[in-house]
Amino acid sequence: MEATYLAVSQRMTRQTYPGGTVELRDALAHDWWDFLARAVPHMLAITVPNTGDAALPLLDTLPVGGLLLTGGDDWSVFPERDATETALWAWARQRGLPVLGVCRGAQVINRLLGGSVSKGFDPAHVGTRHDIHCQPWPGLSAVSSGQREVNSFHRCGLRPADLAPGLRAWAHDIDGTIEAFADDKGQVLGILWHPEREHPAQDADLVLFKSLFGGVGT
Repeated sequence: MEATYLAVSQRMTRQTYPGGTVELRDALAHDWWDFLARAVPHMLAITVPNTGDAALPLLDTLPVGGLLLTGGDDWSVFPERDATETALWAWARQRGLPVLGVCRGAQVINRLLGGSVSKGFDPAHVGTRHDIHCQPWPGLSAVSSGQREVNSFHRCGLRPADLAPGLRAWAHDIDGTIEAFADDKGQVLGILWHPEREHPAQDADLVLFKSLFGGVGT
């Protein structure tokens, strides 16, 4: 059977050398490789360079079955990444692929669908843990409802008024802010916590990824 690929976006870093030379780099935490090997073992993850539309011809040569937009870097910090994820989103939606956004990735999805992003979430949501309440959602029948604890690393986030048309929140923090959303078909998901930073990986997060990507390529 031909392998199915999961396209994965990357954060960017800026390295300044003695003398002032600046080098931009793409980067992905190694935590993701361990997590994805457990969550979607039937898919091969491929990182996408932050080169805007120029990244798409590579994906067109592969049987890509889904898109993961990862965290890090607020919008506008690295325009190269903004342009790449904008192109990836349009490319994936044209092909009807499932898309999952994590932290920044969720904010990007919401922004590109016409929503907004609020600031002022630190210190309550930066480098801490808190409980969220998950509601039943038809497109996520395998995902448990009820209360669970998640990590939190975001200075920007989503308040109810920020949510884009066509999306519905299915997890909230106790303060009422949105921690996860989905579209009506359960083909687009966004979560504000980082599943890859949990050691060991949380069963609820593994189930979440399997519910979205589990039927791809099997």
